[in-house]
Amino acid sequence: MSATTSLKIPDALKTTIAQVAAFEGKTAHALMVDTLQDAMEDALVRQQFYTEGEASYQDTLRSNAVFGGADVKAYVMARVKGGKPGRPKALPLDAAKPITAK
Repeated sequence: MSATTSLKIPDALKTTIAQVAAFEGKTAHALMVDTLQDAMEDALVRQQFYTEGEASYQDTLRSNAVFGGADVKAYVMARVKGGKPGRPKALPLDAAKPITAK
């Protein structure tokens, strides 16, 4: 079942919605529902991205291990060329460049 929601929007936005809806062959209502649905899906993906990033950050702080950028690049480039290089070795975080929690 759909819920009814009242939304006050500026006149200029209402005009833009009407123009875009007409161009897309939709009603203003359908355009707004589709736009809100897309925005919420994007927001959920963004939330998941931030959650996973924070978990990775905390894991790095706990493990105190990172990989050198040059080592990772050499590993990836060798793999791309069909090689079977050894995995880069984890290094301790550089104490001169600490990563700090929020």
